[in-house]
Amino acid sequence: MDNVDLLFRFKSILRSILTNSVCKTRVLLAVSGGVDSVVMLDLFDSVRDEFNLQIGVATLNHKLRKEAQEEVKFVERLCRDRGLDFFTEEADVLQYSKEHKLSIEEAARILRYGFLIDVSDNYCYKYIATAHNSNDLLETMILRLVKGTGPYGLVGMNLVNGRFIRPLLFFKREEIEKYARHKDLPFVTDTSNYDIKYNRNFIRHKVIPLLKEINPSVEDASLKLAKGIWELEKYINSTIQSFNEKHSMKIGEYIVFKLHKDKYLQVEQIRRLALSFFGKPIDSEKIERFKKLQQSDKISYKVLFWKDLGIEVSRGWCIMGKVGKYQHNSKIINIPMNKVVTETVIFNDYFLKISSCGIMKGANDKCLSFEVRNWLEGDKLLSGKKVKEFFVEKKIPTFVKHLIPLVVSVKEGKVVYIPYLYEAKGYLNPLGITIETKGGFYFES
Repeated sequence: MDNVDLLFRFKSILRSILTNSVCKTRVLLAVSGGVDSVVMLDLFDSVRDEFNLQIGVATLNHKLRKEAQEEVKFVERLCRDRGLDFFTEEADVLQYSKEHKLSIEEAARILRYGFLIDVSDNYCYKYIATAHNSNDLLETMILRLVKGTGPYGLVGMNLVNGRFIRPLLFFKREEIEKYARHKDLPFVTDTSNYDIKYNRNFIRHKVIPLLKEINPSVEDASLKLAKGIWELEKYINSTIQSFNEKHSMKIGEYIVFKLHKDKYLQVEQIRRLALSFFGKPIDSEKIERFKKLQQSDKISYKVLFWKDLGIEVSRGWCIMGKVGKYQHNSKIINIPMNKVVTETVIFNDYFLKISSCGIMKGANDKCLSFEVRNWLEGDKLLSGKKVKEFFVEKKIPTFVKHLIPLVVSVKEGKVVYIPYLYEAKGYLNPLGITIETKGGFYFES
């Protein structure tokens, strides 16, 4: 009956994860040969016809133990007996950890997930299933707690995270092992799982037994906490995503967005966008620096996360990317006299169309030359006003001057056009010159 109940619960979880499809849903299983992953393989194999699944299995040899190659062969035999596609690869985890100054655990995780993603991409698997259970969740929460993580980083894993799914997350290790015994499933035992020099093993064999003396159902308690965090995170994600969809866009190598009016949500907005944009989380020290500047009276400020990568905040707007060193671009456009001509310039996702109607009144030159470029210190409008002062008057964020294209008359040495903000019509119209802009970002003054 225990096995029937576990299978029933597994099906229920799988229904909540998988989308209905006429075509077979391709799922790649990460199987090490241990009891958790073997049980996951058996459960998926049991329901593959019912759920219209096409299953593949992937095993990475970390080359950390002499038994590793035999364990790979064991998984390969399991797949052959069940008629499942099998993928494997070797990785030198020890060497990788030394080269990148990582713990062996972290190096193994990076290489393992990289391998799984590569197989998934190359063979068109929609999902990657890992065999993490509620005990793994508890261990992760304790590990992150002692490292000083924030509330959303405490859980560290979810039932669904992009293409990764964890269908055993609501099962205890005890239930999984019981299922394996009842079905007489063969599996291998990784002896390194008992080596307490690894942080996770120390927590598993030393810390959790002490917690069980306080609460024998500590796994259930941690799962309740995780569910509460998941619900809160879902709400925060939804709120921020909805706001960002209306008030953000990518410009060149940057992302520009309006900061949410709520200061707590600003922090989460930057934390989540940075993770998505840079592919790695911001450390707590940089977050605290942002909070400190956020509470100050400064209108504009920068926070660098790594070298010249970070954010620049100005007048309630934020730019994220290589803010330590903005790239300067320039292009000369020559407009022949008395010819109907249109020139198009793409500049940081601004699309400029400079046209001549072919009648240049008062023009003595054979052609007019314009330079399209970023702002430079000392730039002036045709009227004589400094562009920098003009931006301040219009309450434009300081970083805009590094992104927005200025159209400069080469002959006059002055700015005659700034998208959405300024046009020297008295100069351009008699020359039969029109400039239009599409795209880019429009900042209301």
